[in-house]
Amino acid sequence: MRKIGLLIYLVPLVVISMIAWNDYADEIEEAQNNPAAVHNIFYLDEGRKLFSIADGEQGLQGMIYTTSNHQLENTIPLVSNIFKDIAVAYQNKQLIVATKDNNDRLSVHAIDSTGNSKELANRSIIINDYLKNSTYMWRNRIVLVNDGWTKQSKAGLTEIQNGQLHSIDLSDGSVLPARPTNVDTTSDSFESDVAIPMLVATLKDGTSAYISGILDKQYRPSVYLPKSDSTSYEEEEQAQQQFVQHFQTDPTRLLQVENDYPKQVHFYNQSTDQVGALLPTPQPVYQAQIVLLNDQEALITGSTTKDEADGKLLGYIYNEKTKQFTDVAPLLTNKTYDQVTNDNFTFYKENITTPLYYSDKDTSAGWFNPQDGSVSQITNAEVEQWQANDPANQKSWRGFLDYLLEGGPIVFNLIIWLIIPFLLLIIPFVIQFILRRRKANQLQKGIVTQATIIARAETGTYINEQPQVQFTVQFEDEGVLRKVNIKKVVSYLQMPSIGDSAMISYDRRKQTAIFLTTEDVPTQPPSQILYNAVLQKIDTYEQVNRGQALLLHFELDGQTYSIPVVQPNGFQYRLWDKANLIQIAGMTRLLSYGVLTDLNKKDELTLQGEIISIQPFPVRIQQRQLMLMEVLVSQNNQRIQKVSSQFVPSQLSLSVGNQLPVTVKQHEFQRDLRLMQGKQGSAKVIAVEFNGTTGERPLARITVERGNAEYTLEQSIEPVYGVEVGDELWIAYDEQTREAMIVKYASM
Repeated sequence: MRKIGLLIYLVPLVVISMIAWNDYADEIEEAQNNPAAVHNIFYLDEGRKLFSIADGEQGLQGMIYTTSNHQLENTIPLVSNIFKDIAVAYQNKQLIVATKDNNDRLSVHAIDSTGNSKELANRSIIINDYLKNSTYMWRNRIVLVNDGWTKQSKAGLTEIQNGQLHSIDLSDGSVLPARPTNVDTTSDSFESDVAIPMLVATLKDGTSAYISGILDKQYRPSVYLPKSDSTSYEEEEQAQQQFVQHFQTDPTRLLQVENDYPKQVHFYNQSTDQVGALLPTPQPVYQAQIVLLNDQEALITGSTTKDEADGKLLGYIYNEKTKQFTDVAPLLTNKTYDQVTNDNFTFYKENITTPLYYSDKDTSAGWFNPQDGSVSQITNAEVEQWQANDPANQKSWRGFLDYLLEGGPIVFNLIIWLIIPFLLLIIPFVIQFILRRRKANQLQKGIVTQATIIARAETGTYINEQPQVQFTVQFEDEGVLRKVNIKKVVSYLQMPSIGDSAMISYDRRKQTAIFLTTEDVPTQPPSQILYNAVLQKIDTYEQVNRGQALLLHFELDGQTYSIPVVQPNGFQYRLWDKANLIQIAGMTRLLSYGVLTDLNKKDELTLQGEIISIQPFPVRIQQRQLMLMEVLVSQNNQRIQKVSSQFVPSQLSLSVGNQLPVTVKQHEFQRDLRLMQGKQGSAKVIAVEFNGTTGERPLARITVERGNAEYTLEQSIEPVYGVEVGDELWIAYDEQTREAMIVKYASM
């Protein structure tokens, strides 16, 4: 009996230990086969160390390696938002890495070759735009501009130089005469042919001010307040002259790439706006680009021929004080002209005694010592292999012990190996019997309806290693919005999400409900599309921002359907026009109005949305209230923010954080994601044409002007804000295709 009792205690212990080892081995194999994706790599200490930035548990993580033996020396967590933007510079033999967290707060680390990391920013600085749109490099400085166009942030200027961070609040009354409402760069502000970079601020009192894009020795910008009788060009000239004097800079021998073919580098005098002689490079450089490396040196790269497609890549470091050139051809080996001129390819150099480094995002990195000609290059794929070969990712008894100490299953084995057999063998049969009986009774007594999951939480109970979860669902019954809790055992792989729809059987007498499967649910009539309904009557309600609330009455086959909408300025619903309507769960809405006839659903994509803000309006029509919601729509790791107004039933409770499904056109969503990854800026509306609606949102073709370029926006618009000729919109745009989309409306 004792031997049998001993076996009862030992067998579960052995089995659990084997399970733990297999789980540990799976983690090791996963780390070997799927190393964290490396986004950026940078050499340090003249190639002896390498710093990689890869995906981490909290966003990004930095890893210091010794290049001679590929040994991982240290890991540095780096906070990051979903866009994983970074800004980098080499300063004081350290790598300066700037990132943003999910709350738009700036984080800056100074990392040396030993792996020591010092945080320069305490996350009190807000950058409300994409980091790449707010960051400028100027002679090895990192300059970050927060333009202050949201209510939650203040306009500010931050500079990181010589390993030190200094920030100035431009809303401080000692800097400007009034609070800035917008800060932007002037034309070519951070280019090589500008002596001092310059910003222009629009102030709350309607005036403007010019601000230097860098800080002086007192860590303050130089400010020029224009005279009312000066032209804009004259104002910029006066401001630039003041900044040149303030920073004691020579503006007479700047470098400029000529605009015309074959785009060679010339000297440029900013004071007189005169283009001077050709820069005498050892070999002619065509289709050139200039990188200001530091206070003394600039890098000139380009082609050996006037047409870069026929030539070879070449480059020189030009010392602006000694007038000497250094050939950097060894570093450009195996590189193409298109690679080096891409925005993802960046050069760095601290001063005349330091190496020239480069980093090509998601591709490679390299360094070159101009003193002795030594050079080294490496790819991201090689560094990912270093991760896979790390000793920490090899199976060992020491590694297994560390795995257990982190909270493996053995920690709980004294309880689990006694309780689990009983739970697995007895309780599941009891629970399944009870659930079957309860489900049969519920189907007999309950009503079948559709509900939305609004909350979920694990109860702490597990059946067959699957968790029991309490779901809170919300549904409408007899005109009343109800909530009820439902407990169900589900698999982690098939876990319903907040915002998902589900069919339930609701017992009104007991006020309880259960989930139904497709086999349990009786056949329900699908949503019904009503084609070619005629607009017979329009009731006018109050004004909503720049829109007008209306109640449209459509007639089809002798029956009237009423739909509340908002009509923006410039668009008009007209009597006797036809529309397609859709009836869902007893509610009628517009599907399309006017000439729109595209009802093809193959391009539709249903994504998860999270409400991030709600603005109710005091407009109520037929027991429905108008609400303006900002929704964050997600697909995989990509997100985009949309604004939408809807007339919501008064009894329906909505709050920030609610999840809800959002239906979008797949090609439009991919286009918007692509545009949001590009450039952004303000643009003036010069033409608007409307062409029907999709849903209750008017479809518009909008032409805007930014600088000397025109862009076309083809999208539905939010009727509460509207779009009119003369509006200043904030857009995301593509300079090549001339496509654009609205990021912020003029009235937001």
